[in-house]
Amino acid sequence: MRLPTVILAATLAVSLTYSSPAPALSNPQATLNYDDPVIQRLRTDIKNALSQRDCHGCIAGLFAFKALSTLNRKLALLTLNEICPALLKTEKDVCLGLTETQGPVILDSLEASNLAGGDAKALCYQLTGVCGPLPITSGTMEFPKSRPPDAVAPPASGNQIDVLHLSDWHYDPLYVPGSEAVCKKPTCCRDYKTDGNSKSTTPIRAASSWGDYACDTPMKLAKSLLGHVQEVAQPALAILTGDIPPHDIWLADEATVVPIEKESYDTMASILNTTVYPTVGNHEAGPVNLADDWEKWLPSEAIESVRDYGAYNTSPRKGFRIISLNTNFCYRNNYYLYENWTTLYDPFHQLKWLVNQLQAAEDAKERVWIIGHVGPSQIDCIQNWSALYYQVVQRYSPHVIAEQFFGHTHRDDFALYYNSDQKTVKSAIATAWIGPSVTPFRNLNPGYRIYKVDTGSWNIFDSETYVADLSKAAIWDATGATPDWHFEYSARKAYGAHVPLADHEPLSASWWHNVTEAFEKNDDAFQQYWTYRGKSAKRIPECVKGSACPANIVCDLRAGKSSDMCSSRGFVTN
Repeated sequence: MRLPTVILAATLAVSLTYSSPAPALSNPQATLNYDDPVIQRLRTDIKNALSQRDCHGCIAGLFAFKALSTLNRKLALLTLNEICPALLKTEKDVCLGLTETQGPVILDSLEASNLAGGDAKALCYQLTGVCGPLPITSGTMEFPKSRPPDAVAPPASGNQIDVLHLSDWHYDPLYVPGSEAVCKKPTCCRDYKTDGNSKSTTPIRAASSWGDYACDTPMKLAKSLLGHVQEVAQPALAILTGDIPPHDIWLADEATVVPIEKESYDTMASILNTTVYPTVGNHEAGPVNLADDWEKWLPSEAIESVRDYGAYNTSPRKGFRIISLNTNFCYRNNYYLYENWTTLYDPFHQLKWLVNQLQAAEDAKERVWIIGHVGPSQIDCIQNWSALYYQVVQRYSPHVIAEQFFGHTHRDDFALYYNSDQKTVKSAIATAWIGPSVTPFRNLNPGYRIYKVDTGSWNIFDSETYVADLSKAAIWDATGATPDWHFEYSARKAYGAHVPLADHEPLSASWWHNVTEAFEKNDDAFQQYWTYRGKSAKRIPECVKGSACPANIVCDLRAGKSSDMCSSRGFVTN
């Protein structure tokens, strides 16, 4: 499968904002030279657009770029490369790599898109926030059967198991201890020869051997984390919600990514004495042949599904099913999704496939976990797809869908789903668990979760997060110590202090809704959540009472679908 992470596309959409129409073209199929007046006009207009930040400018800029690409593709790529350093505030070698690897994909998609038919406006809003908000036009999802009148979740069995949740591994094989951790590239702690800080032989902040807040994961840290898991739990199974490679998007290709995936999955298999159920992340740039790495854990039928389009369903135990989605089909920086925006709501019919799996589970009275990388509640998930997914959750919750698990944000978080537009304790029906990242990138401590899961209802009765305080990494190096992996908090105990919960009750969506109400009424409770959200890292920004921040965050927790988010739109390159 070929699903590149087109981060540069998002960057360009923000910047290509010019305020005058593109010049008329007498022959759109002609190939014009560099010094042709039309070519120079288009290039000038695109570059002038850098000063604009409005809807008209963004759309006009896209038309200009499409015209330039049609007339002279090489010059369109050259223009991408020329405007990149100022936009990304990074170095020329990063921009050159992005242009070479992502540029052709961007131009292919731009040329195929129907800008006049709505694709331009959709692209500008989804990637930059201008031209919006857009109406949800994806309509109503079709279901094979009506919802049963007795659709309720089954009772708990009283038997609990431990389940490990890993997310956003982001292993960097080029991590160099002692290298510069304060650099101008997207990820640091490497032996860069062309970095802007390379003139100094003394790093501004030297990377520890265990990792740094501006960098991805050294294998030493990853193995230490997995070793700690074995000390505190014996997970019956594990879920891994995506993103194995590092954030070096300008270098990512088959030759670099495939070995990283293989080493990472082999490491997990050698240390964790359990089956891992993985999902595809946005950094799994194609082709990476993930099916080959997952064969050690998944049955042959699931592997064939992975080979087809990166999703699968499997049954680890009788009456229990895991469905792994390929959320690159909703990822806003997947530029292919902006071709035929006005008609392509369910790429590869993945949501239709999901409905068929859930219907089969309902007929068989099975419980289901859905796992994915980009959460449909997150801004990074395209709104029309997210709205359709929300309908699926409403149809099959809480009697079929027991829990959902995602990653991508690197934070320790959750999101709620409701069966009506009135978001109340009575209408809350489902929870999505957003897993904390292994990587400390950016400004977060590394961590993981252990869930206490009932094997009758397959609901979660507790969520325990473990972290290491990476601010002590230099001390670990100096003293020969190892990371201080420690229990950070239990969701049941921490938030149960504000919203009491009986022992026989799971951490349900209704309970979580009441927790969000506690956040609104009690700033101490909210600040406690805010600390845990950042895995107790000292570098997280403040979210101060009286500012718009707390209300926006609570709104986001209740969003469920990306169109309901209150946080401002912006770039997320996790």
